[in-house]
Amino acid sequence: MSWDVVVIGAGPAGLAAALQAGEFGLSVLVLDEQPAPGGQRFRAIEAFEQRCLVNQAHLSNEDNHGATLTRAFRRSDITCLSQASVWDVSPGGRQISYLHQGRSYSIRPKAIIVATGAIERPTPIPGWTLPGVMTAGAAQILLRTSGRIPEGRIVLLGCGPLLLLAAQQLRDAGANVVALLQTTSLADFARASLHLPSAMWAPKLLLDGLKLFARTASNRTVSSVRGVKILGENQVRSVEYVAGSQSETFDCDVVLLHFGLIPNIQIPRLAGAELKWDDELKFWQPVTDDWQESSIENLMIAGDSGGILGAEAAEISGKLAVLKIARRLDAISESTLEKIGRNLQRERHRYAMARAFMDAIYRPPLDRFLPIADTVVCRCEEVTAKMIEAGVANGADGTRRLKARVRAGMGPCRGQMCSMATAAILSKKLGIGAGDIELATVRPPIRPLTIGQLAENALED
Repeated sequence: MSWDVVVIGAGPAGLAAALQAGEFGLSVLVLDEQPAPGGQRFRAIEAFEQRCLVNQAHLSNEDNHGATLTRAFRRSDITCLSQASVWDVSPGGRQISYLHQGRSYSIRPKAIIVATGAIERPTPIPGWTLPGVMTAGAAQILLRTSGRIPEGRIVLLGCGPLLLLAAQQLRDAGANVVALLQTTSLADFARASLHLPSAMWAPKLLLDGLKLFARTASNRTVSSVRGVKILGENQVRSVEYVAGSQSETFDCDVVLLHFGLIPNIQIPRLAGAELKWDDELKFWQPVTDDWQESSIENLMIAGDSGGILGAEAAEISGKLAVLKIARRLDAISESTLEKIGRNLQRERHRYAMARAFMDAIYRPPLDRFLPIADTVVCRCEEVTAKMIEAGVANGADGTRRLKARVRAGMGPCRGQMCSMATAAILSKKLGIGAGDIELATVRPPIRPLTIGQLAENALED
């Protein structure tokens, strides 16, 4: 079948885009890696809703919205392939290759909407490879998909709204959260106050953030932490840190890390889309126009994969991403494009203005968490910060030469876990901006597949 639109990802942005395209009469295929729609924000929302009904618990307003959105998607005529992993998008975005039920297929849609969301920023610190250390997002997945919580004493460490949300969710679920260690300081709040008038553009977002901050504040919350070390031999035993002039230690069994989100840009990079560096938030993101179109025609980027603005803005950008496609395919008129589009653009702008306030508060503290000495940076190849520094001293002036010298980024994750930290070390040692460090090369397949699957790849009409 020839598809008008293929949406990659079934999170808030992907679901909103697919529903909008379906309303315009376009043929839509959604490809999603997960067993059920919802993305990370509304992960396993259908099963979670059922557990709440059984336990006579109430869904939050946000989860209730996610359940409503997912039900609308289920009732639609949109084709969705769950557990379908996209492993390649050809240069120029003309062909998508994906795995589904053990077979590989390639399709050539008229347009692609990338809605793959964000990933948690990997931040190597001493001890982060110990058993018992995982990300806050991983703990959320465990809670949402199975109703389970990490056992033992839990310390959450890092910064950002998701860290606070995870702390609240775990405490509500009965987890033994012994400490919430935040890198955020009073200076961050002072700097963010300059953006407070902008935050008023989205008062609900601001109010929800303040409520979350108030709910998670307790005598077990410590701010302005630095010099963090996770201690243990074969298992986490404690976390050591400095706050103010004092060095403190919390005994624990589990450490949940979160230092903010960065856009998932693998697919835009495969397609050859132009990127830009955000020097404030320290990440790369695709360049998009007011209609969410990348530098490649008919390759749209929706949601957090195009810039971190949150779930509400993601849905707006998902709807926006459809409009220009629909106009090009004569599914809507120019007047409809302008009427709907301009309203959505104003809404998205409001969230972007408000987001600047939170971004100022939760700016990634990379200057205080630059990997040093024997801290493992590349987990796949067990490359330490000391080895990377030696590679730079031996002439590596970028990620490619560094890879050849010390194998950083050569493992199965293709540099997703180490590239940001590696670039930070290169930036410091070479005395150039992190945005001037070349990106690690992305090549297909970005998901594992066998030679047999590759050989039997079928091109669908």
